[in-house]
Amino acid sequence: MKVDFLTTAGAVAAMSGGSLVKGRADTRFSTITTDSRELGPECLFIPIAGERFNGHEFIGGLARDRKIAGYLTHEVHASGDTDDDVAVIACDDTLRALGSIAAAHRNTADLRVIGITGTNGKTTTKELLWTILNARYRCLKNEKNYNNEIGLPFTLLRLDASHEMAVVEMGMNHHGEIDRLAAIARPDMAVITNVGEGHIEFLGGIEGVARAKSEIMNAMAAGSVVFINRDTDCFDFLHSRAMEKGLRVVNFGIHGGADVMPDSYELTRESVTVTVNGVKYAAPLYGLHNVYNILAAISVAFEIGMGGEDIREALLGFRGVGMRSEVIDRGYIIINDSYNSNPLSTQYSLESVKRVFPERRRIAVLSDMLELGEHSRECHERAGRMVVASGFDLLLAWGPMAKDIAVGAGKAGMDSGSIHYFENKNDLSAHLAHILTESDVVLVKGSRSMKMEEVVDAIVH
Repeated sequence: MKVDFLTTAGAVAAMSGGSLVKGRADTRFSTITTDSRELGPECLFIPIAGERFNGHEFIGGLARDRKIAGYLTHEVHASGDTDDDVAVIACDDTLRALGSIAAAHRNTADLRVIGITGTNGKTTTKELLWTILNARYRCLKNEKNYNNEIGLPFTLLRLDASHEMAVVEMGMNHHGEIDRLAAIARPDMAVITNVGEGHIEFLGGIEGVARAKSEIMNAMAAGSVVFINRDTDCFDFLHSRAMEKGLRVVNFGIHGGADVMPDSYELTRESVTVTVNGVKYAAPLYGLHNVYNILAAISVAFEIGMGGEDIREALLGFRGVGMRSEVIDRGYIIINDSYNSNPLSTQYSLESVKRVFPERRRIAVLSDMLELGEHSRECHERAGRMVVASGFDLLLAWGPMAKDIAVGAGKAGMDSGSIHYFENKNDLSAHLAHILTESDVVLVKGSRSMKMEEVVDAIVH
C-alpha cells in the first residue's frame, strides 16, 4: 500500500515517537509505502512484520540500491550496511508507528470524522454515507474495505486541507483492535451497524463481540454522537457504554421505539426503498439488511444537517459493492453473497430471498462460516434450520463445517432428498449447473476463504 505524503525524516521521527539514528532530519519524503514493490526516490518505506512476511528482510537491498529515501525499523540490525544518505528512523513497533503518523496527521486536519464498525454492513454503510455526504462536502473514505491497522492509517494519510468530512470503517477480529483504530481516527461520530456472531472464536461469545465493537467509543469526546442499531443483539449493553462515556445515542431500526425508523420499506431485486417522514430513499441494493444500512447512513446525514430531499437526490448516484448481495439474472437468478458469511448475515440473506422471490424455487448454496470456535456446530446447525424456516426447496452444502448446516436442515424437517452435501466445490458446481431451471433463485454464500464466487463463475460464465 502506498500514499502520497510530503514530510521529512525529522517530522516522521517526531510523529512516530521514534528517533533518527542515521541520515539527515531534512531528508524529504513524498510518498509512504509498506510494499517493497511500490517504491520511489523520495519514498519512506515502513516494513511490517506479518505472519508470512517481514518487510525488514527487504530493507538492506532497497537502501543500498537507493530505491528509498528512508525507512522505519524496529529491528536494530536492519540499520547497518546502508547508504549514508538514507534516513533511518528507529521505533518500538513499525505498525504502531504507522498508526501514530496517521493519528498525528489526522489531528492537524479541521474536519469531522465518522467511524463505522459492526459485524455486518460496514462497507455498504460507509459507501452509502460517503455518497450522501460527498454530494455537499469534500469527503474522504476508505478505499474498498481497507479498514485495519494498515488500511485505516493509509486512508487518513490521504487527508488534505480541502477535506471537510471523512467516513472510515473499522474492522477487527480480536479485542483491542477497534480501540487502537479509534485512537488513530479519533471519530467525532460513530456508527455501530449491528452485533452478531462474527469472530466469536476470539471474542468469547456475542457479549464479547459487543464489547469489542463498543471500543469505537473510547476515543470519542463527551457529548459526541454514536448511532446504534436499535434492533441488534446487545443494544442495551452498547447504550449503557455510551451513557457511561457521556455520549449521546441516536438509534435506528425497523421495529418500534427507534429514533429513526421507516414509515415503510420495499425490497425488490433491483433496489431497496426506505420511506422516512414521508421521503422515499432508494438505492440500487438488495436485501433486508440494506434497510438497516440505509437507515444508518441517513441518520448520520440528518444529524449533520442535511435535508431529506438532498439525501434522496444524492442516493440516486450510489453504486453497489461487489460480491455483497449482487443480483445476477441469467433467466434463473443468482444472489452472489460470497464476500463473507456469519450467522447474522446468513439469516438476512435467507430471509431476503424469501421476501423478494416468493414465487421461485429457492436453492441455498452454503459453505463454512469461519472463526466461530466452540460455537461452530451450533451456529451451522442453526443456519440449516434458517434454510428451512425461509422456505428453501433445496440445500447444497460444501465444506467441513457445512456438514452441520445439512444436519440442521434435516433436523428442521427438510426432506433428505432435498439436502445435498459435497466433498468438493467442483462437484457442487457441476450438480448445480445440471439442476438449474429458469424458475430458480440461487443464494451463494460462504466465508471469504471458501471462495464461493467460484461457484458463481461456474454457472454464470
